[in-house]
Amino acid sequence: MKKKELLKEIMGVPKAITPWVNSFTKIITDVIAEESKDGYEREGEITYTDPDSGEEITDIAYRTENIVIPGDEFMERLMEFNGYSDMGQFIKSDMFKSLPLWRPKVSFNVVAIPEELYGKDRASIEASVVTDLTQKFSNIGKTAVYPNVAFKFNIIIPTNGPNNKFLSEFKSTVSHELLHTYQKIKQVEAGGESHYGKETLLNALTNHPMLNEVEIGWWKNFLYLVYLHLSFEINARVTQLYYEFKERGINTKEEFLSELKKTEVWKQMSLLENFDAEEYIKEFELPSESIGVDNFNPFEALNMLLQGKKSMKDMGINLSSKEDAIKSLINLWDKTLKIGNEGIKRRHGIDFNMLPVPEKAKKNPYLFFKFFEKRFHKKAENWKRKLYRIGSLLIQNDEKTLQ
Repeated sequence: MKKKELLKEIMGVPKAITPWVNSFTKIITDVIAEESKDGYEREGEITYTDPDSGEEITDIAYRTENIVIPGDEFMERLMEFNGYSDMGQFIKSDMFKSLPLWRPKVSFNVVAIPEELYGKDRASIEASVVTDLTQKFSNIGKTAVYPNVAFKFNIIIPTNGPNNKFLSEFKSTVSHELLHTYQKIKQVEAGGESHYGKETLLNALTNHPMLNEVEIGWWKNFLYLVYLHLSFEINARVTQLYYEFKERGINTKEEFLSELKKTEVWKQMSLLENFDAEEYIKEFELPSESIGVDNFNPFEALNMLLQGKKSMKDMGINLSSKEDAIKSLINLWDKTLKIGNEGIKRRHGIDFNMLPVPEKAKKNPYLFFKFFEKRFHKKAENWKRKLYRIGSLLIQNDEKTLQ
């Protein structure tokens, strides 16, 4: 890798994904238009307050069923959009060689809401990408390709169709998921694995029911911070912000610095930067013992019982005191860590060799959270540095500066 290319790679925005981001955006918006031209499968009333007049307005929202673009169809659309006459020509192109993603399955559902409501109070797009932990390359003739990748999107779009705000956010989200895929492919190309080592297990922990079904907001916030501090999530968010700002035409230092601190990405980085173990422990409030949810009310209790959710006691959480509750949450973390590590080892033959929580940290919660405070601060420092670096890419406004 050339020195200039290495510099841009460190900035976290690989040039290789740009044509793929544009292609994903075009293909999916085309399919949305095709699927909705004769109307949506479902519709229902939605009531909201007009941000200008304060008037309560009732309008109609629409929804599609799950839409699937099979891998072979996606490749045909990809080839056509990028001007390749046949698949043989396409897989020999620089675009494909740089990111040899083969027949990805893309699925999504769409909710269309009034233009005035769009983008208010919630993210408009959710996304995920799934690959096997042991995924390797396959061969199409003499060409190595990376198969068995699935992308999933939950999309909220204005009823009038894609606007600049939607396209900015959608490209940003697509780039996030493609960056994950790019990183995995590069690791496999270098002779490594298609996972992120120990951080893979930490990511799995934050989504494990044993931990995230504990209905304590304080604990869920901690799990969210663990998720945010993972290197691959930081890198994806840096790339995501680049494409969002580029789509919005932000290309001056003043505008970049002004808009940067308004973004969700900056707020997420700041959560890690400002984490204080001692203060965080002080913020803990003992939940209701009757059902174990913050701000207990009988309707929530009934709903949890109907869904078969366990009580705090059933989960092994001791609510005798704040200290006992926090200690039992740390013990639950340690138990889940062991189960997760053994499960992945048994199923995939991968041993992440994660060390258990030290006994002294189980006895003294401050030591447990202080360990994460140091990790969070270190990752936030690196994250902030990468965010400032992408400003130079936007100000130069030159795709050639990307790796």
